[in-house]
Order: sequence, then structure tokens, then C-alpha cells
Amino acid sequence: MTMPHAGTPERSVVDRALSVLGAFDRQNRTLTLSDISRRSGLPLATAHRIVNKLHGWGALERSDEGGYSIGLRLWETGTLAPRCSPLAEVAQPHLMELHARTSAGALLVIRDRVEGLCLSFAVNGPHALMSCAESGDRVPLHASATGLVLLAHAAEAVQNEVCAGPLRAYTPTTLTHGPALRQALAKVRREGYAVTHRTPDPECSAVAFPVRTADGTVVAAVGVVAQADTFRPAKLLPLVSATADAVSQHIRFAGRRAAGATA
Repeated sequence: MTMPHAGTPERSVVDRALSVLGAFDRQNRTLTLSDISRRSGLPLATAHRIVNKLHGWGALERSDEGGYSIGLRLWETGTLAPRCSPLAEVAQPHLMELHARTSAGALLVIRDRVEGLCLSFAVNGPHALMSCAESGDRVPLHASATGLVLLAHAAEAVQNEVCAGPLRAYTPTTLTHGPALRQALAKVRREGYAVTHRTPDPECSAVAFPVRTADGTVVAAVGVVAQADTFRPAKLLPLVSATADAVSQHIRFAGRRAAGATA
């Protein structure tokens, strides 16, 4: 049995199970047992034991070729997340309409600590734009229009953490200096929306507006991502604003209805 190094706490069973699940990502959807062991940092025997448990519960599925992928049971559990499912369901038809009217990729993003998380999307044409490739993608707060909207309305502690860096330079136009990012966030709050050019994708530009609850709390951001060469913010701004307002109104109505049902 492999013993932990002196002074190094042994990883709990939960930690090890989470490291197995964390071995999967967008670029590694199917992994062999050896892959899981290597990517999780677990001994092969330990990985095998945990994988068997997860497979038995349905968190992992095994193909005929022996590879493992995330199972439907885990996906079903994930859909219960209260911040995700209702918002995504409400937003999707509005995003589809926004996409149809702009021919641009349309997306809904929420903040998960110091990252954005794409909940819902409508993407156009043969080129899947980086920032809204599919639901579940992570979006950098400092380098995307939706991220800037979310960060501008986040708690001061979150803003301080992100601005303190390091800030990854996705392209030459990415904001990588904390004071410059703070100025950009102040501009977003002042103007009510965010616009980015060629960041985080050098071929794309974007615009985003906040989604608010009845008390004004920003819970998400609606944005569109278009090819930078044909990007026309003056045309997109009113359309994206109207979509964000429509999603906000649905959220407020759902909140009033829920409050009435429990009165």
C-alpha cells in the first residue's frame, strides 16, 4: 500500500472521488483507467476502486472499448442545481430569438466564484465561437463581455481577488493590469453594459447586459459574440438589452408567483 509522505495529509475518499471526476473536461470526455489515474494523481489501484464505485452508481459510464465518460446519473443530479436549471430554461427561447435576429452566438452566463459559467447558448454557422461553444464552458471574468458584467456587480472581495491577478493574457487586447480592469468595471457599472473586442478570442467581439432580480441583484449576463470584422455594437446593443430585460422579467414573475404560492 502506498503511504503518504511525512507531513502530507492523506486525501479523503471524497477528495479522491472528486479528483476522478475532475479528470474529465471538454478536451478529455472519454478516458481509460490509466488516463484517469494519471490525470487525477491517484495510484492505479485506488483509481480502479473509485471508478468502480462511481460506475456502479451511474456517475460514470463505460464504453465497449473500455473507456469511461461522465454518466447520465451525474448529469441528472447536476440539472437540479437551483442557479442553473430555471435560468437556462427561461433564457433559451430568448437566446434563440436573439441569435436569429443577430446571426451571432448568444449566451447566458452566471458567475461561479472567480469564473463565469455558460448555462445556455445559441451559436451560429459552421464556426462555433469560442466564448459560447456549449453549455458548461468556463468564461474568464476579466476577458469577456459577460464576465465583465458579472464582475462589475460582484462583491468587492471578488473584484479584489480577480484584480489582484494574475490575469491571463488570452490575446494582445486582454486586460492584464489590475487598475485598468477596475476602470473597465467602473465603466460597465456607469454605462450598464460591457463591450469587448478580440478578447478572449482574437477573431471575436462581444457585448453583454446584466440579468437582474426584482431587487436589482445581478444574477446572470446575456451576451452575443460575433466575428470581429463584422461586429456592429450600435446594432447589437438594443437587441441584447431587450433580451436581458426579457429574461429578467421572467425571473421576477417566477419569483412573484412562488411568493404567492407560499403566502
